[in-house]
Amino acid sequence: MANIEGGNPDRIALIEMHCNTSYTSYGMFLQEARSRWYWYPPPYWYNGAWYRAYPWLWYDGDPHAAYTYANWGNLINQRLTVPAPFTITMWGDWNPALGTGTIYAQFRNDSTEALTGNVLFVVTEDSIYRVVPNGDQWHNHVARDYLPTYIGETVTIPAGDSLTLSRTFALDTEWNPDMINFVTWIQDTLMQPDSVIEIWQGGQLDITELGVHELGNTGIAAMNITTTPNPCVNGTRFSFILTAGEKYRIGIYDITGRKIWELDGIASGTEENIEWNLQTDKGSRVSAGIYLYHFESNNIYTTGKVVVR
Repeated sequence: MANIEGGNPDRIALIEMHCNTSYTSYGMFLQEARSRWYWYPPPYWYNGAWYRAYPWLWYDGDPHAAYTYANWGNLINQRLTVPAPFTITMWGDWNPALGTGTIYAQFRNDSTEALTGNVLFVVTEDSIYRVVPNGDQWHNHVARDYLPTYIGETVTIPAGDSLTLSRTFALDTEWNPDMINFVTWIQDTLMQPDSVIEIWQGGQLDITELGVHELGNTGIAAMNITTTPNPCVNGTRFSFILTAGEKYRIGIYDITGRKIWELDGIASGTEENIEWNLQTDKGSRVSAGIYLYHFESNNIYTTGKVVVR
């Protein structure tokens, strides 16, 4: 008795929304999931009226998968072939002792026009063993918490630009922390005539991929580096947060691996915004193409790419 929402052309991200109140006694009913279910128009026409039925699959905002399990796999596979206008990069940190942390997601608009969408974050749990009345024993992708609510946040991202959002979370002591995943997606705000509210892209991050961070009284959680805008035309900005006094280094390399620009610095303890004007150390402007960056500090060691148009 679940609705499954999600899926994306790059990496499948599923959410199983147990919306029947009878699941309360099994520890899997979530009122936010039921509210999210009712956020969609009812997809099931029967005996002269529209109904919501379960199980039911919404695949990337399309409600027409019906309740026939056999059809779901093909529909999801077909959707995987559809190009996505967004790229999502996720990271985060948490304190296992407290069960709290922060999830970050960068949404990059790879299309040629500004897009306005609704962004949602959800905590899910896998491998829950509960024997329920319909005979199911194992439950995966179960929605545990919407961050902060099931309504989400509406954003507008210009073509070629990106936006980074963050959400704090707190794990319930009844959840298995080893089975936690974080899911995010960006979805159209307009409903199509056939009741489809298209999801443009989704992402999923396993808790094992988070950085472990124990906060002191004055500690600041280290976050991954972000580049905005990316792709870029006139320049890009590297944004990150490190503990005050921590040294960092940013290096830019061309596609052959030759270093063309480097910057050393010392963190202030607040968000750093380092501009690269697309020039080399010798003062010449780089040509259009793909460039690699390497960021190194005591807490972060990461690489990525910058697309110059």
